[in-house]
Amino acid sequence: MTRALRVTLFAACLFCGSACATRTALQAPVPRLVLSGTDGAKHDLAEEARSARLTVLLFSAWGCPCQAFHDARIRELYAHYHPLGIGVFAVDSEVSGSVARDSEEARRRGYAFPVLIDVGGALAHAVGAEYATESFVLDSTGVVRYHGGLDSDRNELHDDAQPYLRNALDDLLAGKSLRAAESKALGCGLQTW
Repeated sequence: MTRALRVTLFAACLFCGSACATRTALQAPVPRLVLSGTDGAKHDLAEEARSARLTVLLFSAWGCPCQAFHDARIRELYAHYHPLGIGVFAVDSEVSGSVARDSEEARRRGYAFPVLIDVGGALAHAVGAEYATESFVLDSTGVVRYHGGLDSDRNELHDDAQPYLRNALDDLLAGKSLRAAESKALGCGLQTW
């Protein structure tokens, strides 16, 4: 491999933000935050968590190739789990976030769930979100039970991908111990406030 190719690959990894470290799940509930959604509503995260069996927060970056590659899986995840009482929200914590932009992205991507606008990145900072497609599952008390990636794919989808988020949701719904409470998030770095 040439030096120029190594430098190019290194720069690409920095841009796409390969998450190599995982954090321990929070033991306390996420802070009480009220975020505007693309559905025109204000969403109190504590109330959202209390009213659902589980709540998925999926951090998003619209320009990230990993996000775009996963749009179909994100839509499938919502279609499968929402009828089971799971709340699903995309979260935009990026400095460029706005209700108008996020509404257009949600429409264009076919998201049937709201995007929450995390102005100032308070939610991202509270839970330690750093990457696009980084996911957090909250229980009904608002405590993070799973943190990590949607699956083991980044910019190409494979039939044999490890479905980390689905596994966590299935385990929690079945009352089982989690196969993994954490996994790697493989998206671009969020450009937070």
